[in-house]
Amino acid sequence: MKYFICLILVAALIGCGKDKNTDQSISSNYKFEITDSIRVNHLEELTLIDMEDGMFLAKEEGLSTYIIFDKSGTIISPIELKTDGPNAINMVYSGGFFDGKFTIMDLHKGLIQFSNEGEIIKNIPIPEDYLYMHPYNRPAFKLGNKIAYYRPERDLKDWEDQEKFYRKYYNEPLLEVFDPITKEVTLKMELPETSIYKDGDFHFLYHPKIIKKGKLWYLFLMAEMKFYVYEEQDEELIFKESVSLNVKDQIPFPQANLQNTQELFSKLEMVVPSMIEQLYVIEDKIILIYKKGAGENIVKNYDRENQAEWMDFLGSLPVYAAVFDSDYKLLQDDIELPSGTISSPIVNKEGQIFVQKNQRLLGEEDWNTYYLLKLNDGNKTD
Repeated sequence: MKYFICLILVAALIGCGKDKNTDQSISSNYKFEITDSIRVNHLEELTLIDMEDGMFLAKEEGLSTYIIFDKSGTIISPIELKTDGPNAINMVYSGGFFDGKFTIMDLHKGLIQFSNEGEIIKNIPIPEDYLYMHPYNRPAFKLGNKIAYYRPERDLKDWEDQEKFYRKYYNEPLLEVFDPITKEVTLKMELPETSIYKDGDFHFLYHPKIIKKGKLWYLFLMAEMKFYVYEEQDEELIFKESVSLNVKDQIPFPQANLQNTQELFSKLEMVVPSMIEQLYVIEDKIILIYKKGAGENIVKNYDRENQAEWMDFLGSLPVYAAVFDSDYKLLQDDIELPSGTISSPIVNKEGQIFVQKNQRLLGEEDWNTYYLLKLNDGNKTD
């Protein structure tokens, strides 16, 4: 159990085919411009997690409070999850809008849907005795007439044998699919052989993020600077494409032998690895948001034990974007986002992405500010 807790703390820091290589980008002049902002008058910091039909969902850090607000910043509904009584929520592994309702994946009760007043209106139990290793970016997805959600771990008898556990963990599909009629579950979304998680070494947890856009599903994982494309066909997810992002000066995620997993955590003490933070599908383009990380020569100047200093350092690392066309060809990388902002998973129908003002770096306020960024191509003229 002590080792399991250690894994979670470290995590808080942070079909088969050939990869499409993105070493070369075509000449372009993309940049982000702030087009608007939203101010939410709420004292505590709110992290944006989802948007649907013009309504935004945000969460207070470390608490069971969720806020729904509209595009003017007006709070529509504060939702405080109950922590005791018959409707108590044990632990939220993921939250978001699903089927038009605020939905969470709970530790024991499966998927739970709420009204805007915070009352439980529907419970979708999933097979019992499951455990999630860390939080996820969405509670569930529609897959035809079935419900797909991130695969929980159901068999932990090999947990003490780390090598055996991770070999099994790395070789199972990422989604569990639940049939609400028959109550049967199946596993979908096999990782392609091009994934680093298939090489037999230890890369820690997946921390997968999935973005669904129509019949296309996009996936990226913690230890890789690449994304995968799957196509939905008759309730199957068919792997179509693997796209790598090869940017300058990135810090590779460390790895270790599966017989010596502790070595990876020692390596993580020395560097901040590069990571993809967000993926957006905007009309005919894919936009990746990423950080390049920091090498040992920089990291050694900061004290991890000093939480304020370490958080300020992590927040100061530049955030970049890479733009791909609809054929997944790189158009431009290393497009800087405004400094002092935090990326979010939100993009609206107008193709504007939402970032949050980092109050640690830019000064504390009694409200939350979110900026709308529009990607513009400087090569085009009106």
